[in-house]
Amino acid sequence: MSHSDVSKGSMTNSKATTSLILGILSIVLILLPFVGLILGVAGLILGIMGLNEINRSQEGSKKVAVSGIVCSSLGILLPIILSIIISMAFTNMLAL
Repeated sequence: MSHSDVSKGSMTNSKATTSLILGILSIVLILLPFVGLILGVAGLILGIMGLNEINRSQEGSKKVAVSGIVCSSLGILLPIILSIIISMAFTNMLAL
């Protein structure tokens, strides 16, 4: 199958796919806050770049890019929220 046989709507943007993978990894690695945070930021940047490319070239992987952005955003926010909860619990334990 040549490149001309593949319609533009069926092509998947590699940045969008990478963003989704990094976003999922950042959520899975929530207990390693710096690793998850770095993967989340990288996934978010790639997801936005991939979404811009998809909008320009009309590729069919817009849902993958949006999913990558959402997962990466969760991968950034969850370690921050977890750190806040842990610090609040530690502070309350010291106050007792």
